[in-house]
Amino acid sequence: MRARNPGVALVLSAIFPGLGQFYNRQFGKGVAFFVAGLVASWETSALLPSMDALLRGELPKQIGLVTVALFLLLICYAWSMVDAYRLAKRMGQA
Repeated sequence: MRARNPGVALVLSAIFPGLGQFYNRQFGKGVAFFVAGLVASWETSALLPSMDALLRGELPKQIGLVTVALFLLLICYAWSMVDAYRLAKRMGQA
């Protein structure tokens, strides 16, 4: 296995989940994180009201669902970043 830079893997996964896994040549895991990130992003954006409504102080009707969707998106990003960093670090030490 060729050594990978953990910082690059981390930054790529911070840009979008799965990109760090692709960099580490974990294509199956990269696709899984990428799809999970897309679904979580789409759900979050579909549930959020328009910016005008937020500026007027209107809370979305499904505030619980918005909170869950944002939490899942955060988990997806964090998990992808930690996973990509750790694998790249292990690859660099091998």
